Amino acid sequence: MTYFGFLLRFIVAANAALWVARTALRRAGREGWLVRVVRRSPSRMTGYFAILSVVILLYTTPWDGALIRLGVWAYARQRVWGLTLDGVPWEEILFYLLQSALVAQCFDLATAFRSRTARARRQTRTRQLAYLPVIALWMGLGFVMLGSVYVLLNRWTHLTYLAMLVPWILLPLAVQTSYGFDGIAAQAGPVAISTVAPALYLSICDGVAIHSGIWFFHPERITDIRLGDVPIEEILFFSGSSLIVATSLAVIASRRSERWLRDRRAGR
Repeated sequence: MTYFGFLLRFIVAANAALWVARTALRRAGREGWLVRVVRRSPSRMTGYFAILSVVILLYTTPWDGALIRLGVWAYARQRVWGLTLDGVPWEEILFYLLQSALVAQCFDLATAFRSRTARARRQTRTRQLAYLPVIALWMGLGFVMLGSVYVLLNRWTHLTYLAMLVPWILLPLAVQTSYGFDGIAAQAGPVAISTVAPALYLSICDGVAIHSGIWFFHPERITDIRLGDVPIEEILFFSGSSLIVATSLAVIASRRSERWLRDRRAGR
């Protein structure tokens, strides 16, 4: 099985199944947040999601390329097209976008069953406590960055993946909570669902890809703690990357962002 064939069978197919489920719900009178905002301002929201996709690519591709150069993981060259960006195969870049779409659709499905008035009340309650998790995240990021530098400088090679992964996850989470913690807290349920469900599914898919020889990990660069064929770092990666996308959507859905969007439409 090629990398592209893997994407079609497991990631594209999952996105298609979620699209069918969302369409059925919409016909039954239940609309998620994503459907509502796109209908309300299609061109502007399409532009925002395009920018979000570009940010994901610009943030993830150099980091992924660094993992390849450090020898954390590699791919079977006969299983890919051969086109790369910063050493990262194009199929991997497609994976980022398809994973983001998977998370977005899970988020939309989860919000279809939530009351908008309850969400608004929760945002009001959590706004005054927002500084606590924000400070905690930035402090945690600082400590983790120092720890990661120490690990890499001392060549504790079995922690290489973790040292590269944890700061990569924490940085966007710290930025997002600084701006829109009230929105994230108000959408805690959808954020949790659209983090856990894709992470579980993609971890299973990861095991299939590893077993098929599409990509592999160097044992000396990881802790080599595995669930089946899947390194524990990969489960953390899918959880963290899904959480980043889910919290991005929650920030866009926050009342602060909605006010900003209304002001832009009004020309203010």
